[in-house]
Amino acid sequence: MTSSHAKNFIDKWHRIFEENDPGLMLPLIHDDIEFYSPAVFQPKHGKKIVFETLERVFGIFKDYRVTDTWVKENEVLFEFETTVGKFTLQGVDRFVLDEHGKIVEMKVWIRPLTGLKELARTVANAEIEEYLAPKSRQQKMITRAQIRTSKLISSIKEGLRYR
Repeated sequence: MTSSHAKNFIDKWHRIFEENDPGLMLPLIHDDIEFYSPAVFQPKHGKKIVFETLERVFGIFKDYRVTDTWVKENEVLFEFETTVGKFTLQGVDRFVLDEHGKIVEMKVWIRPLTGLKELARTVANAEIEEYLAPKSRQQKMITRAQIRTSKLISSIKEGLRYR
């Protein structure tokens, strides 16, 4: 891969945030992308699911800015800072690009842990609200109660584990 592919990718990535348009990501994502998130154990596969995840995160990040960039052959790394809720996050996005400059693999690292937890919680809540949007009021209430109960049981189990 030539450095012009990497430079073109970098320019397009910055434009996504300058124009506040996550739709500009779509042409950059390969159909068979693998996405590794620090918030989930298994990678996500495929353009549709990865784009939906990135679009959701895009809506949660505030003041995203790249603070440093590295290029090595077909890899581009961005060090970034952003805000989620009251937390300032620092992280690294690592992109592996194909011969056309499309992302075939993306890995994300984020610190601090409290910020990562807030990001994961916010993404999960957004996914739940999206799932509940077409449901009736009663279905929403039941589902939210089930989620709260499940979280409570998990917290109790975790608390007992540390006794």
